[in-house]
Amino acid sequence: MTIVERLIATHRMLEHEIRRELRRRMPDAFRLAQLKKHKLAVKDRLHLHLPASAAQLALVPSRR
Repeated sequence: MTIVERLIATHRMLEHEIRRELRRRMPDAFRLAQLKKHKLAVKDRLHLHLPASAAQLALVPSRR
């Protein structure tokens, strides 16, 4: 698995965790902030490895 694939997988996992936290009856604001901060850091690292258009396509949320 390449660094780009790992970053994309991490970004998707963080997106899933954010959505899961938001569905809770009383979402933890601190946890949400940390997850979003980490997700943004992963996105920034991904943009270092990919051209902008490819990175945008890679981060499109999957509809399940």
